[in-house]
Amino acid sequence: MKTIGIDLGTTNSVAAIDGTTLQHATGTETTPIVPSVVAYPPSGAVLVGQTARRRRAIDPKSTIFSAKRLMGQGWHSYVATNFKEQYPFDLVELGDGCGFKTRAGTFAPQDIGRQVIGKLLLARPASAADCHVMISVPAAFEQSARDATREAAARAGLQDVSIIEEPVATAMAYSTMRSDRPRRAAVYDLGGGTFDLAILDCQQEQASVVGYGGDAYLGGDDIDRTIADWAADQVIERFGWDLRSSEEVFDRLVLQSERAKIRIAFAAEAAIELSQVDPAAPMAGESITLSREAVQDLAGELVARTFVICDEVLRDAKLDTSDIDAVYLAGGATLLPMVRDGVARYFSALPRCDFDPMEVVAIGASLSGT
Repeated sequence: MKTIGIDLGTTNSVAAIDGTTLQHATGTETTPIVPSVVAYPPSGAVLVGQTARRRRAIDPKSTIFSAKRLMGQGWHSYVATNFKEQYPFDLVELGDGCGFKTRAGTFAPQDIGRQVIGKLLLARPASAADCHVMISVPAAFEQSARDATREAAARAGLQDVSIIEEPVATAMAYSTMRSDRPRRAAVYDLGGGTFDLAILDCQQEQASVVGYGGDAYLGGDDIDRTIADWAADQVIERFGWDLRSSEEVFDRLVLQSERAKIRIAFAAEAAIELSQVDPAAPMAGESITLSREAVQDLAGELVARTFVICDEVLRDAKLDTSDIDAVYLAGGATLLPMVRDGVARYFSALPRCDFDPMEVVAIGASLSGT
């Protein structure tokens, strides 16, 4: 029986079988990355992935993203309260949790997860009945969030489903495909919505978590919003125009900030195109230049919070950085040079990124059943 590994992420999702990511057609190219976005346009269709993501700027109320942040969260929870303040959706109480009210109806986070999982599995080479599914969750996920993730898989028609923690999956990828057998490894996982630091004992056949900590509300999404707030201040200063006056306009600014942040991982600077944010604004053709140095200043406090968590995890495990033999990176936000540099300084060692940090969890999860 084949094992499908699924990394159902806040921003992007990936699936793999036997250590190989499943590829999805996007125009003339293929990619393993499926944006964790579901859109409900007026036509009545349900769009998932890249096609849904393109609607985010024009149809924010019915284009749902970052739903993972609400998995298993109660309506009055700290996470849900913050989510309501920061995202443009019409949220309603659904059972004891949260629902996204769209033109097509009200959907739980598990429904959004179901659609994303369904999209991922379109590329599988075997039927769901012939596969065991390992779906990953952050180590910091509470039981309610783990149960909700499993439920999303069940709603997608999957029956033989197990949960694997993301850091364990990451270590599995290195131990199986790179024959890495450090005594202890640290997995630094900074994704779109969550941060995890896990310390693993890698001496057994399957690594075990001996210390972990994290923040279920700290990730790339928060860096995007921080950049967007800075860009909005720049626009007020230069043009006297407030991009925060409309919730939908500001969300488009967040989207453009995310795109600029992604380009910063591979370039010294990137432009935030204002014409893509607010066509009514009196600054056609203008842009805000975002540099690597600016990202480092803006995101410095958020990244510093991850190392406070690292301190706590090591202290609770009665370990020091010198006790760590290998550091593995996971999560798309670790593509930022400032994050990788910070991890190297903290652990006094170069972090390993043999695998694409956006794919490594799914790869490792797919190997955990072998």
